[in-house]
Amino acid sequence: MHVVAKTTSVQKALQITCLVFIFFLGVFLRFATADGTVVDHPVRNDGRDYIAYAWNLKSFDVYSKNFTAVDQPDAAAPQSDAYRPPGYPLMLRALLRDRVDPDFWMRTVHVQAWIAVLTLVCSLWLAIALVGTWGGLLVGLLVAISPHQSIYVPYFLTETLYGALLMVALGFSVGSLKSASWKWRSVCAAVAGLSFAAMCLVRPTINQWIPTLLFLLLVPRVRRFHREILICSLAFFLAMAPWWIRNVNSTHEMSDAGQMRATVQQGSYPDLMYRGDPATLGYPYFYDSSSAQSASSWLNVFSDLRAKFASEPLTMLKWYAVGKTAYFFHWSPPDGWHDMFTYPVWRSPWLTNPFFILITVVVRALYVPLIVCGLLGTFIAFLPSTSVCFSARNTDGIRFLALLHIFVIGVHVVGAPFARYSVPFRPLTFLLAIFFLLWIIRSYRQMRLASSSLAYRV
Repeated sequence: MHVVAKTTSVQKALQITCLVFIFFLGVFLRFATADGTVVDHPVRNDGRDYIAYAWNLKSFDVYSKNFTAVDQPDAAAPQSDAYRPPGYPLMLRALLRDRVDPDFWMRTVHVQAWIAVLTLVCSLWLAIALVGTWGGLLVGLLVAISPHQSIYVPYFLTETLYGALLMVALGFSVGSLKSASWKWRSVCAAVAGLSFAAMCLVRPTINQWIPTLLFLLLVPRVRRFHREILICSLAFFLAMAPWWIRNVNSTHEMSDAGQMRATVQQGSYPDLMYRGDPATLGYPYFYDSSSAQSASSWLNVFSDLRAKFASEPLTMLKWYAVGKTAYFFHWSPPDGWHDMFTYPVWRSPWLTNPFFILITVVVRALYVPLIVCGLLGTFIAFLPSTSVCFSARNTDGIRFLALLHIFVIGVHVVGAPFARYSVPFRPLTFLLAIFFLLWIIRSYRQMRLASSSLAYRV
């Protein structure tokens, strides 16, 4: 018994050592990326809109993506819009001082580095809670060293903030499912609803997630969580209500439907190319003179899709059935720069530092198997054997994550499957991949145990 206790204490010490190592490794990689990366033009594309929103909020208390006032201090107040949700611009507004300058960029980058660390911490906690300490540490290590979890820190893009909010939302959701106390189940469900709302206010990808959960209450096995889902939904709708009310008052619409139509239309080009031309990769709609007309109404969007399926049925079927998922999880953004980057950089440790390059080589070698295992784990989670290999409460949590994974992939199969959109969800994919590998190991052990028991009886 003394030997067993000593072995247990050594194992716990080793686990704590690994946990501390993973944490500080993640912190080092994120802050080294923040300090060592120089983006050629930080204020560009989506980032330009977010900065314009932040500046107009600061200067005029008007929510608008009109960039004129940023360049011209004496410009008149712009007209408000609802083209992009306010979450990320509000964060930039809190960091903005008198002008958009390098100091503002560095403040933002360092805040985003800490936010990326929060993603790592939440991923570790969630994985350890669901698949055990060693499995959770392996998930944490993958999240810590994944280059994509660091290289978005220097950009004015939503990936870093969105990913952290996702893991916070999932952590509280699983906490609600696992807690034995009704009080804590309610609190966790409410915070999860607020976190999902915050996600939607950063990027509207999962706007329909909460309505989907409410719809799933029709399923008997889901109905036992009706109180948690209702509390989560109430918190979500209360948090979203001010944004919706503001949009109705300012633009006479709850949200910009044109953005959703454009996303569906932009994702309808096979292999993200216009008529198969590699020169149009990533931005096929720029080269299609009819794209704006096709996205002008839902009737036109469906007419455009119908015409494409009629002219190339096999190509379109392959694109929607397989191609979009592959592009969504692609290591290199087809519309990006130099393998992993979305926009060009003048300098980055991921391009020159041997340690960072070694990490990239290792993670890239593991990446495709991890994604495949993550997809398999998504569906394996719903097998009855999962509840045999994992505890009942852990199984509920794993199935919740798998359900969200299916929902997210489905959303991007319908819309535009740009690879950078999968970056916030990759910690979730890695967790499901490790779950799948552990499921195989535990299922094998269960089979051997059953075989031994049968042989003993005989």
